Amino acid sequence: MRRPRILLLGHYPLEPRDRAPVVRTWAMADALARRASVTALSGTRGDRAAFVRGFLAAGGLGQVDGVYLEAGTSTMTLADHTLLQAIRRRGLPLGIYIRDAYQRFPELYPPTNLKEWAMARAYALTTWRYRQLATVLFFPTDGLRDLFPHPARQLLPPAGTVAAPPPGAARHPHRVVYVGANGPYDGVDTAVAAMTLVSRRHPDAELVLVTRPSEAPRERSPVCRVVTAAGEALDPWLWSSALALVPRRDTAYTRLALPIKLFDYLSHGLPVIATGPSETSKLVVAAGVGIPVPPDPGRVAEAILSLWARPERLAAMSAAALHLVAEHHNWDARAQQVLSALGFV
Repeated sequence: MRRPRILLLGHYPLEPRDRAPVVRTWAMADALARRASVTALSGTRGDRAAFVRGFLAAGGLGQVDGVYLEAGTSTMTLADHTLLQAIRRRGLPLGIYIRDAYQRFPELYPPTNLKEWAMARAYALTTWRYRQLATVLFFPTDGLRDLFPHPARQLLPPAGTVAAPPPGAARHPHRVVYVGANGPYDGVDTAVAAMTLVSRRHPDAELVLVTRPSEAPRERSPVCRVVTAAGEALDPWLWSSALALVPRRDTAYTRLALPIKLFDYLSHGLPVIATGPSETSKLVVAAGVGIPVPPDPGRVAEAILSLWARPERLAAMSAAALHLVAEHHNWDARAQQVLSALGFV
């Protein structure tokens, strides 16, 4: 059987892989290429405009069997719309992944000026158009899926790839890692406060905060090590930690989010302490790979100490994390799901 010819579209340059949308788009392109003949376009607005002009003029859609779009969280451009309309007119199956909808929560993310207000309205129009054009819409979580009515909706959460530890890798028994932003709802302050409590019991306790330099906490805590790392440079910190945190505050938005960093943690065999109620904490408890807790420093600290006091439970969770990624939450499985949804079994 001939390999399907897939046009993969993305809204971000694929290098450097230092942001979650870039990592996800690159991983999907890589996994799809193992099962299909892939033509990939993922780049800036200018990149996409130049591609669309040449691609359509050369009759490129005649060499395509299906299309998958990893959509961004900004508005589509005129070139994007022109291409999607041409795909629809040709009758090609089109899957669109909608990664986020923070604009739906203005009480949490209020526009601060006219431009931001206009962009939020334009994104609403963009997602409305996606719903008209797509054969199938993909979403990371049930909560996000419920915001967008469509006759064909499927879950397509983030995923990971089981990693092998480097020679000589050893976990610091009292090191905890957090990877991500330090926004108002990300819970870095909760993580720092929790580890300060933990350090009273274990003076060698350390929280590794992997974040952008501009987002480092203004007041440095003695329990924190602030690190800037992405891609392979992140691996040593994941392999040397004993636990990972997703300490987000409880909001209507964080309840429906499922961060890609969760699967980075699991891919490295890290048990996870995740605050909830949230899609993240639900997955953690259902898979037996960590502990769900309220977003309270004391409760987070208790969870950390309870796991450190039971190394056999920690080891079981680590094994379960690797098994979960290997068998269910890996990029190859996500690529196969996309191909099946587009009609290529």
